Amino acid sequence: MKPRGANRRYGGIDLVKLAASFLVIAIHTGPLLTYDEYADFLITGIVGRLAVPFFFMASGYLLFRKLTGKGREDRSMINRYALKVALLYLAAMMIYLPLNVYKGDFDQGISWPALARDIVIDGTFYHLWYLPALLIGIYMVYGLYRLLPRWAFAVLVCLLYAIGVMGDSYYGLAVQEPHLKAMYDWLFAGFDYTRNGFFFAPVFLAMGLCMAKHSATPKVRYVYPVALLISIGVLFLEGILLRDAGFPRHDSMYIALLPAVYALFGMAMQIKISSSARAGAIAQWIYLLHPAVLVAIRGIAGAAGMKPILVDHSLVHYIAVCVFTTIVSILAARLLDALGRMPLPPVKRS
Repeated sequence: MKPRGANRRYGGIDLVKLAASFLVIAIHTGPLLTYDEYADFLITGIVGRLAVPFFFMASGYLLFRKLTGKGREDRSMINRYALKVALLYLAAMMIYLPLNVYKGDFDQGISWPALARDIVIDGTFYHLWYLPALLIGIYMVYGLYRLLPRWAFAVLVCLLYAIGVMGDSYYGLAVQEPHLKAMYDWLFAGFDYTRNGFFFAPVFLAMGLCMAKHSATPKVRYVYPVALLISIGVLFLEGILLRDAGFPRHDSMYIALLPAVYALFGMAMQIKISSSARAGAIAQWIYLLHPAVLVAIRGIAGAAGMKPILVDHSLVHYIAVCVFTTIVSILAARLLDALGRMPLPPVKRS
């Protein structure tokens, strides 16, 4: 019997999103640092960079597949989605506000321009940039998709990504040209990274839109897996060469991510397993809550005298963060699911 709320069409997407959420934890914990720094880079600095683009592409696919071509209906649908993301972002900011205080973010007082920049672009905690980037990206992609011919739309989102790449993994190459250096100096006066809603998110959201509107099942079943293997090979080569050259300012944007994420998403679409709405919510909560769990584990380990095991040993630390974040995320998803099913109190008529 098919579980209540199960959907075989998107089960593969939820499965990969769950795996991607654990890759994000790996990026923030460095699971192999105890053993070999270079091996950790290969996992966190290359493979792990598939995770967030996949989240964006999945969001683009699941949102933009609902487009009807009727302007008012489409805008209403996107506004409702954006409101949910904004409320989630507000809740996340409140969750992490005590940690902002603990870190000393406000010790020198509040700089309102810097606070506004963090809220709108960089995120108020190091992983929360994803939510404002999603908000900016969906409106940019929808607006450009409606206003531009399809070829111009594709060229523009790729151009924005190219600007982002040159300010990220290819930064050392870009700043060798004085005019580009001046441009990036100006950009980085306004925000911390180019992996944001203007340069990073649009291309992957657009890829999700493209998959939603124009996808067709390939005649050869293994097209996506083979394309993924090839593109990941190129991704490894690109990441290693750039690191050896000392070019990256940050290592979250690579050219080979585009075909790799597209192929990964196509492969996920071919995985027909049952899934429920809660599965996607758990992956979302793992992403949002893992830094708080990480801080809690470090505090508890320090107080209990278990820091050498639970914190200093990178792989044990990673596993502990994964396990406890998953437990907390399942509880959060179930709680919100239960609250959503509670009947509203009857309205008394006067």
